Amino acid sequence: MKKRKVYSGEAHHVFQRTRNKGVIFYSIHDYLVYFTIYCSQARQRGVSVLSLCPMPDHTHQVIVAASKNQMATFVQTYSHLFAYEWNKKRKKKGFLFSHPFGSAAKLGNKQVRTVLAYSNNNPVERKLVERAEDYRWTFLAYYNNRNPFSLPLNESHAKSYMRMALKEIKQCRDDGQYITYSMLERWESHLSATEWQQLADYIIGLWNVIDYEQAISYYGSYDTMLRAFHDNTGSEYEIREDHDNYTDIVYADCTHVLQAKGLSARQLSAIPSLPLEQKQQLYYYLLSRTSARPAQVKKYLHIALDLTL
Repeated sequence: MKKRKVYSGEAHHVFQRTRNKGVIFYSIHDYLVYFTIYCSQARQRGVSVLSLCPMPDHTHQVIVAASKNQMATFVQTYSHLFAYEWNKKRKKKGFLFSHPFGSAAKLGNKQVRTVLAYSNNNPVERKLVERAEDYRWTFLAYYNNRNPFSLPLNESHAKSYMRMALKEIKQCRDDGQYITYSMLERWESHLSATEWQQLADYIIGLWNVIDYEQAISYYGSYDTMLRAFHDNTGSEYEIREDHDNYTDIVYADCTHVLQAKGLSARQLSAIPSLPLEQKQQLYYYLLSRTSARPAQVKKYLHIALDLTL
């Protein structure tokens, strides 16, 4: 195994995916639980985050750590916490992410700019959006906007339940804790669709630890950075990833098809835990009703890619 090289004070690209290459993020709940855990740990452990981009079945980040031990402890801790919450939600056990995680040091401004473009343009490459900042989970839109994906929130004029939820969220953040699935489910059940999106933006803004100014320093300005991302998708040759030219939109399509079939949010979240026989039925159903390729449906359903169906 190639020995991991970590340089103190330098940017490093970190890549993670699940052990079976399956989908991680099925809903906004998964993203918010992951983000608040990640940010809480980055803050507690003094890790600087230049970029973070969770994708449906893997994650990218560009971070600066003081040592190899600090980086490893940070990644292992947030990965363990998120896996615990993700598994508990789905009544599963065991590791979620593959081990060891992939990492590559980026020395010099050119390498850092290249990997920042690569990390943030993943959703563009996977045909989820046209521009990196249009993807909520690059968090680029939150640099100068507290509610880029919802209507402005006026706390003093919010309904009583919304104000109560905001108070609970603030307390959770002040206590150095993270948001759990049960909290999100409780809040969403009492809020309108508009309020729910406002709450999601509020949570992201409150926990956000991304060091935008440090990332921007490699370009001169925020607008220049975005233009650079638009003009160059970046590259990564030091971390082994599975590349194809297919779109990740199919994962959302699978969810929409199953919702139309009558599956509830709770049933959708339980998909990775279903018996193989039920997964096989859904496998053929999704193949017949989406443009997803067999491997993508297997990843969505957490079926081993080498299993012949």
